[in-house]
Amino acid sequence: MNGLSVGDGWIAYENVYKALLLDADASFITEGPPDSAGVVVHLWDFSAESRINVALSGTALQSSTIPGGEAEHAIDGNSDPEWTHQSCSHTNPEKPWWRLQLPGVYRVSEIAVTNRNSNRERLNGVEILIGNSQVNNGNDNPRCSIIYDVPGSLTQTVQCRGMEGRFINFYLSCATATALTLCEVKVYGELVPPPPSITIQAMERNVTLVGKRLCWSDALFYCRDFHWDLLSIRGPEDQEMVDEMVASAPFPLTSHLWVGLRRSITGSSWFWMSRDPMDFTQWDAASHHSSPCGGVSSVERSTWRECSCEEHLDFICLTEPRSVLAPVSLRHPLPESPAQ
Repeated sequence: MNGLSVGDGWIAYENVYKALLLDADASFITEGPPDSAGVVVHLWDFSAESRINVALSGTALQSSTIPGGEAEHAIDGNSDPEWTHQSCSHTNPEKPWWRLQLPGVYRVSEIAVTNRNSNRERLNGVEILIGNSQVNNGNDNPRCSIIYDVPGSLTQTVQCRGMEGRFINFYLSCATATALTLCEVKVYGELVPPPPSITIQAMERNVTLVGKRLCWSDALFYCRDFHWDLLSIRGPEDQEMVDEMVASAPFPLTSHLWVGLRRSITGSSWFWMSRDPMDFTQWDAASHHSSPCGGVSSVERSTWRECSCEEHLDFICLTEPRSVLAPVSLRHPLPESPAQ
């Protein structure tokens, strides 16, 4: 055998003859009998204490839908594999995906998938992805497994060993034109405690500083899922409030914090994702506006700077809207306006 091979939670590596078993928090290691192929290292098999199917409390969405194949059919608690009974989801063939959004971030132990009893090969090569990003509809999240139809069994169970995420995707990325059908998806795991945060009320708004490092778009989605939007800073009073909040944070912060600053892709003007007017700015003199995403400094008071949108930073959410206006959509940005 050459290199590594993975199966059933074990890794075998040639020319080493010691088996290591790691406990859940890797606080101790014990030796075990060697495998005939070489060393076997047992990965931590996370198993949730609760055996509740948390998928039943989630919501489902998919890339497209044919009549009778709604996304929610895959989490209706009915594992009937017969398509004509209308308890299975069904997409169109073009790069299909199906996504489950859980009510919070979960540490997932295992996922059980029931295939349909005809056209079973459509499940071959489907990736199961788990994470918190909605970029590319969640199809860029880390992979738990790639699944295939299992002869003799319509239901298979995949071990995800404690991967964390709010979104679980089934994604067929290959060029083969085939639809994605799921007759039931069951998810077992435990709710992950929320990240550290502090909330203050100022200027008729509730503002929350979140100690969770995300890229700009994921921070935006997080705020819109759990609060309302990324923060807008409307004037000196808001800026002073931000400075005081950052200075009193009881947990360590990244050097910059994401807020709702966004530059027009087609021009040089900046706007707030919350649609508040851009009547006040505090740009760092060193800012060159090379990135369309902006944040505030946690080191220098009253200082804004553009940062790479992919940088993972803590962020500030606005938890209550002051206006009935809907925030700006990433898919439909505001039109170009005079430079700010």
